[in-house]
Amino acid sequence: MKATTKQVLTGATWLVVLLAMIGGTMLWQQQVHKSKPVTTITVTSTERIPMVLLLDDHLTHNRIQQLTAHIQNSSATQTLVTAKITATGTVTFKGQLLNSDNRPYIQVQLPKNLDSNRQTHLLKQLLTAARQQFKFRQFNLVSYGRGGLTATNYVEHTTTSLSPQHLVLMATPFNGASRQSNNRRQTTPVAAKSQTATLAKLIAHRHTIDSKMQVLIVAGKAIKADQPLPLQSALAGQSIFKPVVKVYQQKVLRSWRTQSGLLNNHQIGNTIQTFIN
Repeated sequence: MKATTKQVLTGATWLVVLLAMIGGTMLWQQQVHKSKPVTTITVTSTERIPMVLLLDDHLTHNRIQQLTAHIQNSSATQTLVTAKITATGTVTFKGQLLNSDNRPYIQVQLPKNLDSNRQTHLLKQLLTAARQQFKFRQFNLVSYGRGGLTATNYVEHTTTSLSPQHLVLMATPFNGASRQSNNRRQTTPVAAKSQTATLAKLIAHRHTIDSKMQVLIVAGKAIKADQPLPLQSALAGQSIFKPVVKVYQQKVLRSWRTQSGLLNNHQIGNTIQTFIN
């Protein structure tokens, strides 16, 4: 009888332990699968923020295609459209954006042989029309060559609402192409006595630039080859932007050919996209 009682008690004890284990497991699973409060949320912006391309009007169609292909490398699914304005202010658009184009490209075409003030006025008019046409508020401005001079003059004479979030200036002759005014391979600022009238004027108006705008200047350094644009001139924009904006960067990309080799440099697209994103 005692043996039987002992067996019953032992069996009951094991049963209690087993039930406790099952209950504990179920409770643990319930806690694991229970919804927890979300403390951080990562959201990919769906706001349309185009990249406006303001390039040198002397670039050939093939050169423009090369440059845009490098820039589009990490976002090739985004559409490229063209925005053109005449000297009389007539605006036309070629191409149409898709609803999924949240980082599209808009190539700007301005009339040639106009003074900087007139070009600035037309660019402001064109961007205003593009905002209405393609439904965006913010944009990034990427320029090349003499297009960078127009872009710089523009940001000094536009409103805060029409200022770009990011401004990229590639191979811009801020202080001309003369080696008499520039030390060919120096990256230091141009001395006041060596500044061209264009650079001095841009420096004089730098206080009007939106300080929240982020600026990147990219220069090309040709290795063992002729370099028509002195490095110091391409980086002379540091005297315009560095004292004003909160975020300023400059980068020198090396190539084995002339300054135009910057257009073929595979690093150019990554450099721009990394800065903007």
